[in-house]
Amino acid sequence: MTAQTRASARPESPALLPARGRRPSPPDPRASRFLGWLRRAAPALLLFLVARVAGLAVTVALSRGSATHTLRRLAVHWDAAWYLDIARHGYDHAIRPVQPGQHLHFTNLAFFPVYPALIRLVHTVLAFVPWGAAGLLTAGLCSLVAAGGIFAVAAHRYGPRVGTIATLLWGIAPTAAVESAGYSEAAFTALAAWALYALATRRWLTAGALSILAGLTRPTGVAVAAAVVAAAALEVWSTVRESGSGPAWLERLSRSEECAETALPLGRTRLWRPAVAAVLAPMGWLGFVAWTGLRLHRWDAYFRIQALWRTRFDFGHTTAADFKMLFTRDTPVNLYFPMVGCMLIAAAVLLVITFAQRQPLSWLVFSLVIIVITLGDAAYFSSRGRFLLPAFPLLLPIATALVRLRNRITLIAVLASGTGLSALYGAYLMLYSPSPP
Repeated sequence: MTAQTRASARPESPALLPARGRRPSPPDPRASRFLGWLRRAAPALLLFLVARVAGLAVTVALSRGSATHTLRRLAVHWDAAWYLDIARHGYDHAIRPVQPGQHLHFTNLAFFPVYPALIRLVHTVLAFVPWGAAGLLTAGLCSLVAAGGIFAVAAHRYGPRVGTIATLLWGIAPTAAVESAGYSEAAFTALAAWALYALATRRWLTAGALSILAGLTRPTGVAVAAAVVAAAALEVWSTVRESGSGPAWLERLSRSEECAETALPLGRTRLWRPAVAAVLAPMGWLGFVAWTGLRLHRWDAYFRIQALWRTRFDFGHTTAADFKMLFTRDTPVNLYFPMVGCMLIAAAVLLVITFAQRQPLSWLVFSLVIIVITLGDAAYFSSRGRFLLPAFPLLLPIATALVRLRNRITLIAVLASGTGLSALYGAYLMLYSPSPP
């Protein structure tokens, strides 16, 4: 072997070898799925933000004070002031008079802890932000998360176009002004929407955890718990329908709950997950009721507190009396009376349509319980519209009907007029209504 041959056969020095880059790590599938969902949801979220900015602009324009004064009013308007008080100082240890020497007694124990905890978290992270601004920022972020959840739920069953319209409809609902104020409805709707989405995609433990948080956000958390329990019971029943011995109507409900994205039949799903979710679902609401009892050393403390705030359940007696006064009183009434009356009637009609639309059982149960609480509670009549706000499945029949419109100009005109009316009524609720929204 010649010297040249030996030189050519000698292995090259590592320094002379071409540099080899590291093999790129595979992309995170969860991040890819989230980015893909965000691209699909972007039009809905953008339209929602435009609607809420328009509502805020109209409120500021119709206010007698400056923009700063108006925003401050939104931050401390009625219940918002109580949430800020909890976020700053914590809960009371006793029922106390509103003012020294007054016979009216209240306590902030009537308000659930998740939303004020979020305000405190935002203020801790952004310590330079005032408490009122932290409350508005928290409500705005929760509204955006809720809008994303509504889009996810509606698009999962009816497609992205219906999801986009439904999200916008929630942003221009008659009482949508509270989505931009210091109220807990946005946080509750976010938890409820994503809990229903978790049920639709068979993430049982996630649905149970979200139901716990919803039960710690508003009294209507029982509606989310009822939806989870109903869906879990239907999942267990699906094992019976595999044998063909179940009633036909339950088979149809089971098929309506099936997730197109899962490859496993219902009968092969592990039943311990829905069973655990059903047990966990009411624990948030029950836990807060038990905690208030321990706080005040009375087993019925929670119900006594709610009675002080006129939120006892009287099976619709107060609602019927308010409707009677609305239609039999010959003296002028405030604007919220006919508006809320129309909203309650529309909610009942839309509930019937959701049954005819054959929405999933969990959605039907959630909407039904929300309406029952709204009609059966003895709270202020002006607040009933706000109580209906989280029941977004009621908007889906309207969204599906609007999507079928062939004339795009008609669709734009309907949505634009709805945005304007919502903004005007929201300004009235937040600035000039004599009763809480």
